[in-house]
Amino acid sequence: MKHAALALALWTGAFAGACGSATPPPETAADQTDFDGESSPGAEETAAAKGAKPAGESASSEGAGAEGHGHDGPAKSTPVQATKLAADLKKIGINLKKIPPLEKLPLAQKKKVMPLLQRSLGLDNCQGCHAEGDMKKETRDMKIAREMWRHFVVPLRSEDGGPLFCDSCHAGDEHVLNRKDKEALQEFMDAEYVGKIALANNEDMECGTCHGDAMETKIIEKLWKIPK
Repeated sequence: MKHAALALALWTGAFAGACGSATPPPETAADQTDFDGESSPGAEETAAAKGAKPAGESASSEGAGAEGHGHDGPAKSTPVQATKLAADLKKIGINLKKIPPLEKLPLAQKKKVMPLLQRSLGLDNCQGCHAEGDMKKETRDMKIAREMWRHFVVPLRSEDGGPLFCDSCHAGDEHVLNRKDKEALQEFMDAEYVGKIALANNEDMECGTCHGDAMETKIIEKLWKIPK
């Protein structure tokens, strides 16, 4: 296994893409990239995070500078845990052993999933991802939501084979990683994400599962092709 950071923290913006169209979401001057694939916010982005945000663009799109966490994210990275929403998901007809892509869920089912995603990330309202007044308008966060569901919710399981959901990493907070100490972050991700997460297809879980063979850190922009 490669010893580098796994980017499961990308779930920070994921939750409301389903209501849109059915299209498939610095440590040094030389390294301006956080492990979630986002560049660390500059002065302009930090100011925006403290003030009003454009509709459909949540704090999750602005790196770790929002919600009072500062550039380093929360004081302590959040360990992986069993989802507390398995019963809720099963009740609305989600097959946790074979979860379909978010955009392929029937509309009635999507509407029931949305509140669970909102709870998972601790978001106050639908504008965490949606544009106010136009729920079908495509936003960056909606695109990220679909990709997070596709790359994390669908193929990943707990080490004992149980389902993982957004709350497994977020636990009610859209910011889950402290990035202040890069080495400590790598160790955390290796222990929690590589060590405690399995693949539904029984293949080995490793850093490259999410980052690719070249260990690309800008997953959203480079691998998922979602521009800033």
